[in-house]
Amino acid sequence: MINKLKDLSEIIKHLENGSITSNELVHHYLNKINLLDKDYNSISSINKTAFKIAKKLDLERKNNSIRSKLHGIPILIKDNIDLKGTNNTANSYIMRNNLSKKDAEIVKILKDKGLIIIGKANLSEWAYFMSDKKMPSGFGSLNGQVKHAFNNKIDPLGSSTGSAVAVALNFSPISIGTETNGSLIAPAYQNQIVSLRPTYGLLSNKGIIPISFFQDTPGPMAKNVYDLALLFEVMTNKEITKDLDNTKEFKIGILNFSNYPNDKNDNEIINEMKETLKYCCTYKILNMKYTPVDNSETLFYEMKYSLNKYLEKNDNPEIKSLDDIIKLNIKNKERCLKYGQDLLIKSNNTSGKIDDPDYIYKRRKLLDKSQLFENILYENNLDAIVSTRWIGETPIIGLPSIVVPSFYKNDVVKSLVFFGKKNQDETLIKIAYKYEKERKKFI
Repeated sequence: MINKLKDLSEIIKHLENGSITSNELVHHYLNKINLLDKDYNSISSINKTAFKIAKKLDLERKNNSIRSKLHGIPILIKDNIDLKGTNNTANSYIMRNNLSKKDAEIVKILKDKGLIIIGKANLSEWAYFMSDKKMPSGFGSLNGQVKHAFNNKIDPLGSSTGSAVAVALNFSPISIGTETNGSLIAPAYQNQIVSLRPTYGLLSNKGIIPISFFQDTPGPMAKNVYDLALLFEVMTNKEITKDLDNTKEFKIGILNFSNYPNDKNDNEIINEMKETLKYCCTYKILNMKYTPVDNSETLFYEMKYSLNKYLEKNDNPEIKSLDDIIKLNIKNKERCLKYGQDLLIKSNNTSGKIDDPDYIYKRRKLLDKSQLFENILYENNLDAIVSTRWIGETPIIGLPSIVVPSFYKNDVVKSLVFFGKKNQDETLIKIAYKYEKERKKFI
């Protein structure tokens, strides 16, 4: 029966009427992972306490003590997020015994709201900030390569690869990933699920193995926008789902880069969006030449600073700094350095001090350049900007972004990516929900 439940709304309805239990849900998803994940490698580890937690939450439900709309719902979290009593590895062989002594802030919220963390999802090693020497997305020295959900020929992209693939394959109805530079949006895009990178700072990044404390954020992943909205509500204590069908008219800017022209599929998707949302949105074409901003120079400083802070509390005396990680990788080079570690080395070669005048200069220059799209939003009084590409400047300055599946045919994958003003995450969710809902009438 559980196999026939399409989304969270149906699962919640059956939990509420007693036709299924959380214990049965956990059994279903873990059994599915055990049977099928060997072909995808999306899961890093299973939470051994999941059944115990499920039984406790079933009893609470029986006693009419409901913690949230997602009481008793299974969820996966990315394996760079601290979960008390489990290893937090970043898919690094060197971090295989990095036992978390307490929960990350986002994990505390999930547990308090009655969600069941059934396991941790694989990722690109060190959240894809280890090597640029042709290291594949989703690869790590601890657990190997995550495969795309539908086609091994397609790059799963980003670092939250396991979190995206697992949801696409229905190994869990929802998951949590993390992003610094595109690691929520990119794998969701490629695996045709929905994800939101929240406004920076809306959700705490405390307890996440960092690249940058100044950009890192956890974020929700789901099969559709409504499910994502339900999870976002729980994560933020914001009431969203009851207002998704409001009649507000939105103004959207459509990006058109002269030096990165849209292909036939891009234009088809944009035109379809305009048709599906014509009753609630007006549009402005934003023609421009685009020069992507590179923030690697500042991330090198930030990773050394942020990771050293995280590792200070590590019980293993051999792993107290980024320098230790690099040396241990060299010591275990046959396993750990298949693609090198040039990004780690470049990071370690900085001062790692955020009061370094060189870092401050580079950071200010970066922020000035990255302000472009936020300025466009305000100058044109736009609620959102949309493209079939994700825009690298948006995470640098902390703008929220949401990705919605649009096209998968003949190995070509396309999604729509909306981004908006800071703290207007709900607006993006509403626009994405309307697009997804109306689009179903056309396909």
